[in-house]
Amino acid sequence: MIAPTAERAALVELCIDLADRLRTTGPGLRARLHRGLADVGVVPVEPDGLPFDGAHHDAVDCEPTTDPARDRTVASTERTGYLDHGHVLRRPEVVVYALETATEEDR
Repeated sequence: MIAPTAERAALVELCIDLADRLRTTGPGLRARLHRGLADVGVVPVEPDGLPFDGAHHDAVDCEPTTDPARDRTVASTERTGYLDHGHVLRRPEVVVYALETATEEDR
């Protein structure tokens, strides 16, 4: 017999995989799945608009911006992260705004 904690971990992993697959094809179902996961202590991490924090986020790409207020903030979450009662299951993979600076060659 599999221990209940191992069964729970397998079920949570399956739900996260399903949520990844529903990102574009079933946003309503994905939201329902996230609510169900939250009911058992597993919460999604999508830090869009927040300051980028390399200790908690994995940057996978940059998005240029001319707005200094957006520099080094999360433009979008490419792959949702998850916490299980505060324990990291997966870090979010994010696109980070990077301030464009004009050079002499650009002028």
